[in-house]
Amino acid sequence: MRYHLLFIFFIPSTESRRWSERQLSLQTGSSITIPCHYEIKYIQHKKYWCYDAGGAFNYCKILAYENTTEDRVTVTDYPAQSLFTVTMRDLQSGDTGMYWCAVEIGGLTERDDKKDLYLTVQSDPDLSVVESSVSGHEGGSVSVQCLYSAVYQNEQKQWCRSKDWSCYKVGRTNTSQNSAVQISDDGTSSFSVEMSGLQKSDAGWYWCYIGDLQIPVHLSITQGHSDHSIMAACLTVLLLLMLLAGVGFWIWRKRHTTTEENQMEIRKENPGQDGHTETTELSYSTVIINTDKKIQTCFPSEDPVAYSTLSTMKQRTEL
Repeated sequence: MRYHLLFIFFIPSTESRRWSERQLSLQTGSSITIPCHYEIKYIQHKKYWCYDAGGAFNYCKILAYENTTEDRVTVTDYPAQSLFTVTMRDLQSGDTGMYWCAVEIGGLTERDDKKDLYLTVQSDPDLSVVESSVSGHEGGSVSVQCLYSAVYQNEQKQWCRSKDWSCYKVGRTNTSQNSAVQISDDGTSSFSVEMSGLQKSDAGWYWCYIGDLQIPVHLSITQGHSDHSIMAACLTVLLLLMLLAGVGFWIWRKRHTTTEENQMEIRKENPGQDGHTETTELSYSTVIINTDKKIQTCFPSEDPVAYSTLSTMKQRTEL
């Protein structure tokens, strides 16, 4: 009896990208931060980032665990948001392959919870964004520009929220948070996403999504100031200035009144030293000599002689 042995070999292939619904096209030398969401029940479990070029999870290599940096990979856990992020730096073509966001469940019979992504690193990516992180304020708006290659001109363009995978297509859509999403496509190489009427709840991770490709974008929202609050602040400042001016005038007036009262008291106590100065006034008197009698002088004169005396009189004048 002859026995035939059949050996089955698993041959890794780049065709494994077809197994993943999430594919990223990344530029050589660039960096990428990818959000990985997990269920709240796994908050205390270990999270890790795993890689295998052939797409076999059972043979994947763990590149880094949560809150650690290994070589060019950093994994950071955000328990309050039930997600962890993976940052890969200085990407090279050799980094192309299948990756997994994974949560360690534990036990021999339970599989780790995982989500796969296929990354392709090339010199000219098919999908990219001008800014991978944008910021807006409450009530304001924010814009994101997604760039794509010519082969994706006819593909559907979408803007998807990462945590619940709710997507918005080309056109205008009102969201449940009263903000609005406007997507416009130039039909050649880019489509733009504008979010207006932003709310705090709009913050988080989003994806530019076209065909089978996607690229992550992080949106942060800062607290805004309404026109009413600005006006109230201005009025408050104005009232404070008016109050300070009133207090200053009262202090000046009080000091001025006190000074006058003090001067009056000094005058009463020292009447001779009441702040007056003395000036001198001239007083004139004339004496006429009767010329009826002949008086001999050494200097005879036919004209009558008049003598005058000068005296001074002190007079007080107010300063």
